[in-house]
Amino acid sequence: MSSLQVGIVGLPNSGKSTLFNALLKRQVANVASYPFTTIEPNVGVVVVPDERLKKLAEMIKPEKLTSATVNFIDIAGLVKNAHQGEGLGNQFLAKIREVDAIVQVIRGFKDESVSHYYGSLDPQRDKEIVEIELALGEIKKPTLYLLNQDEVRPVEGFLVVNAKTGEGVEELIQAAYQLLELITFYTIKGGKEVAAWSLKEGSSAFEAAAKVHTEMAQGFIKAEVIGYDDLVATGGWQAAKTKGKIRLEGRDYLVKNGEVIEFKFGH
Repeated sequence: MSSLQVGIVGLPNSGKSTLFNALLKRQVANVASYPFTTIEPNVGVVVVPDERLKKLAEMIKPEKLTSATVNFIDIAGLVKNAHQGEGLGNQFLAKIREVDAIVQVIRGFKDESVSHYYGSLDPQRDKEIVEIELALGEIKKPTLYLLNQDEVRPVEGFLVVNAKTGEGVEELIQAAYQLLELITFYTIKGGKEVAAWSLKEGSSAFEAAAKVHTEMAQGFIKAEVIGYDDLVATGGWQAAKTKGKIRLEGRDYLVKNGEVIEFKFGH
């Protein structure tokens, strides 16, 4: 199963590439360990901030720690009449059809040295231009509206970031993760490796096993499952097992957000 992708769109000079660069600073250094991700210059494999994973790492002190990730794609700027091929319209619409969700970057910053494509600051107008083009291009996807401005403060209907400083970017990554309807489950391998895995909400233990390794799914016998809070409260896997806190579940069990799972499988 290939990774889900979030496309960054917006008018020219709205700060898309600046935002993308801010995301790249949170990119996975060793991308090769993530299967199925073809990395092009405009794709960023970005670590999902995760307090639970940090806590598990403190408790288990593993040799290897793996975070869940989200793929962000920087897509060429869009202008009015893109659906008729205006600007890079056709290329834009082809790219946007490949993604699973959209982050629309809307300019809210004043900068005399960076001209506004339509001559004045008007976030609502800019948002509507992009919305209309997507609708005319028959693109229906979940969207996050991201206001890029100097001061990061709540603005109704928008998530707010400062793409230059990176403030608000962690909140964006988490919001994009939720927009993709992803949850996180964890695996602990012999106390040496702790990994966070992203999974579509409503997925089964069998599908979760396939995320970790195809052999685990093919030879699936059962899953040993415990909630994150229960694991932390008991102080570790063995202690939780002794206290009878770990449940056995079958292949059709629906995985819940934050569960720690050990898959039992045969070859």
